[in-house]
Amino acid sequence: MPAAPPSSNGALGGPNESGAPVSAMPSTTGSSTRAWRFGRGRLSHRLVVATILPIALGIATFGILAQRQAQSLLEAELGHRLTATAVAVAMQILPEQVAALGPGEEGSRTFANVYNKLVVGRQRFALRRVMVLATDLSGRGDSEGRVALGARAHEVSADDVEIQLALAGRPAASPLFTGNDKRPYKRAYAAIAETPSRPAGVVMVEGDATYFDSLARFERWILVGSGVLVALLLAAVLLVARRITSPVQRLALAADRIGQGHLEAPIVPQTADEIGGLAERFEQMRQALAARDERMQMMLAGIAHEVRNPLGGLELFAGLLREGLADQPERLEEVKRLEREVGYLNTVVTEFLDYARRPALALEMVPLKALLDEVTQVGAVGRSDVSVDVDPALQVMADQNQLRRVLLNLLRNAVAASPQGAIVLSARRQSARVVIECRDSGPGVAPALVEKIFTPFFTTRQKGTGLGLAFAREIVAEHGGVLSVSPALEGGACFRMELPQSS
Repeated sequence: MPAAPPSSNGALGGPNESGAPVSAMPSTTGSSTRAWRFGRGRLSHRLVVATILPIALGIATFGILAQRQAQSLLEAELGHRLTATAVAVAMQILPEQVAALGPGEEGSRTFANVYNKLVVGRQRFALRRVMVLATDLSGRGDSEGRVALGARAHEVSADDVEIQLALAGRPAASPLFTGNDKRPYKRAYAAIAETPSRPAGVVMVEGDATYFDSLARFERWILVGSGVLVALLLAAVLLVARRITSPVQRLALAADRIGQGHLEAPIVPQTADEIGGLAERFEQMRQALAARDERMQMMLAGIAHEVRNPLGGLELFAGLLREGLADQPERLEEVKRLEREVGYLNTVVTEFLDYARRPALALEMVPLKALLDEVTQVGAVGRSDVSVDVDPALQVMADQNQLRRVLLNLLRNAVAASPQGAIVLSARRQSARVVIECRDSGPGVAPALVEKIFTPFFTTRQKGTGLGLAFAREIVAEHGGVLSVSPALEGGACFRMELPQSS
């Protein structure tokens, strides 16, 4: 019979005799469990972001709009106040006085009278400055004495629009501007005239925008209040999110346990809402699966009893038949064929039981050098071309018995695929993993079969159950590892097992 390719799912060793609790449930891969653990908390994060972000944006938008609206209202109110003040001061100044004042009149009674009115107006209305200007913007009196009589007041040139409005009989206020002391100020203008059509000049009043100090305190209050409000909301949302997501997380962990075949722990509903109802459904599912698992265990035990007893009898009678036909060599070959078929049936029963009934992992530190040497002695009897390449100090946290089954399966497949070629069992550290490889020099695995060979009941052998490699991948997955196949450097197949790094 030609050698079988390494894609054949071979046996994984003898029957399970540990007596440990077992489950008929297929285990989930370690990657799915890690994916859940990696993604844990994302629901609570989304709840927090979806709740806090709109609120924070709303508070920030409200604060900005409130600040701008308050600034606009306060600025308009200051403009109205200054405009009214400018009108009040302008009513105290006579057009004749404006016409009479000019350069050299600083010592006249008219100038003293106008100056006194400007100072009184500044003090009475709490202004920064009051000034009288002719229509050509030349000075006619300044409470601060900065602009001499007859000198042009260049500093008010930027307010030409407001001055022209005032000369036309419509008192106006300028926009805010920043003085040399870096503080904001505002001006207002009102005409001095006997009639609106004959203005003699304008009164300029300048006020300090002290409301900006209050506005700054208002902004700080908004910031502090918003921060406190967001913090309180965040705490409330986190509390609610935890109350929502914690039961979901427990259900997800329970689903992981059920998927791995651990059906012993009950699922207790933690809430009386929809999530609690979902937990009740999970518990009903767990009980149904546990009941089905128990029935399957009983069925498997019946199979072991009903099938293995006749097989034992057949083996016994085959032995007796061999002894009775000792003097007929031509009939002994038929006896050998009978014994091979009985052995194959016994292997089939064993593999089905091992696949359906597997004990929980018993993790321990396993020296890989000793394990690979033992597997080579058992799985490659009579072969001198099987080598082991591993650091004697290398260890891995694993279930030694189940890891031995995986390695025996891989090695026996390699021996079947490479009757005369070299086979290498190797192990090494790689980043945060321990990598174990079984490389042969056989025909390799066809690309179309790379994933199929790990599917239960798929086999390319004439006599095979197709459970060996499926069983091997599940054992490796339960260890948190990955089992894969790729072309080997020797020209055959390389089965690569990656397990978590042990300390």
